[in-house]
Amino acid sequence: MKYTSQAKQLTIGEFRSSLEGLDKSNRWVMLGDLMPWAKIEKLYNSRLHNQDCGAGNKPARMIIGAVIIKHKLALSDEETIQMIRENPYMQYFVGLSEFTDKPIFDPSLFVTIRKRIGVEDFNSMSVSLLEKQMEEAEKRAGKEDKGEEPNGDSPDAEEGTKKKAKREDLGKEFTDEQGRLHKGVLKIDATCSDAEVRYPVDVDLVHDGCKVINRYIDKICETFGLPRPVSHYKSARYEYLQLIKRKARKGKLVRSTMRILLHYLHADIQGFMDLVAPSMRFYDALHSCEKRTVTAIIKMYHQQLQMLTDNVHQCADRIISIFQPHLRPIVRGKAKARVEFGPKTGASIYEGYTFIDHLSWNAYNEGVDAELQIELFKERFSFLPAAILADKIYMNKANRKLFKDYGILAYCRPLGRPPKESKSPECLARMSQAVGDRNEVEATFGTGKRVYRANNIRAKLPDTATSWIGSCYFVKNLMKFLRELCHVLTEICRLLILRITSGRVFYSSLSLAA
Repeated sequence: MKYTSQAKQLTIGEFRSSLEGLDKSNRWVMLGDLMPWAKIEKLYNSRLHNQDCGAGNKPARMIIGAVIIKHKLALSDEETIQMIRENPYMQYFVGLSEFTDKPIFDPSLFVTIRKRIGVEDFNSMSVSLLEKQMEEAEKRAGKEDKGEEPNGDSPDAEEGTKKKAKREDLGKEFTDEQGRLHKGVLKIDATCSDAEVRYPVDVDLVHDGCKVINRYIDKICETFGLPRPVSHYKSARYEYLQLIKRKARKGKLVRSTMRILLHYLHADIQGFMDLVAPSMRFYDALHSCEKRTVTAIIKMYHQQLQMLTDNVHQCADRIISIFQPHLRPIVRGKAKARVEFGPKTGASIYEGYTFIDHLSWNAYNEGVDAELQIELFKERFSFLPAAILADKIYMNKANRKLFKDYGILAYCRPLGRPPKESKSPECLARMSQAVGDRNEVEATFGTGKRVYRANNIRAKLPDTATSWIGSCYFVKNLMKFLRELCHVLTEICRLLILRITSGRVFYSSLSLAA
């Protein structure tokens, strides 16, 4: 007997005609149908000014959808466009009605998107996802309250109730004396998102400065047909290679090489200044990013010269990359690396959704973020958290007083000497549970960095790098949104099946009784 598959297989002609026949259980199709595109469209269009100038923009679903695909699959800008071009499910997700083998837009548009959409925009999109998830959860709870759960007295349900009873609800809803509503648990912490940058070595920085400044001199001379000034790059390159080829680099040799390289860099900078001094059009021949690099080279030269003269290895606003002069060393003291190079990010987690509250390119004490994060939480959800779970660096005297003024519970050890009377077992159990629940923050940072590349920022500008981090955690929130809604839909289907099954049993019992 020959077996014939009953599954519907789409032909190439059907692909090109319509995408409505795609499998609805595919993750991209499910996301395309479940996401609140109307709210995202409104938020995205508010960042545009097409009513004043410019042509019409691409749909928000296409733009945000492409960003989601990029960070979900950890692709480059070019590979993202190619992936969408080859995949009909992704084309359905970005809002296309028919399959096409043409690129939806040029990959260079991703840079404009990162300049246009900031962290606050991605936070607002995450809030819309959480609101829709809560709406679906309320609908499910309403159906259960109406008695649509026929097996509520089953052994599995009783076991689940016992497990839930063991854990106390730390975020139980209440109203304080001033009439403010408190609900949920807010978890806060800070981390550093590493940028894609070479490990900074002083000799490498000075050598890069010599190479780049000579490159710009060549560009100006070729553009305007000017005679080329004397270059010192070959001599600087020779001294640099004599140092880095050695297995053992002693301090005396490093310092003498640095003096020579700084001398050559100073001579090349002076030659560049003499070249562009007669007319501003010579300097304007450089792009804006090249002008920014020249400024960074000059500042880096003065910093390195000052540190070499004073025999120190630290200075204020130290430049670690002439191509990304906004980067600063962030001393974290972690086991993997004592110093990290990237923005320090203060994040908060509510109901499993991550929000970026503070992002700074300079090091700071994350304990000062507590008040800001509480205010942002209230602005997003119109109520205050019932409890805050944070590291001990947040539990200083100022923040403890702040939590008390807001009426927020903080499960932490009291300051001062240990009390003579030991705490009750219930209190110890709550504190132990709070410590365990706070680990979700560390897990979130790990997932965001390993899976969604929040620890490998390849955007070179401060605003585009900030948008990169926000999009990484937004995609992480989106995947949680998909999991939660799939769980809700599965539960609804289970309830319907159980309801139908219980109805059949009821009617069969009636027939037997008759």
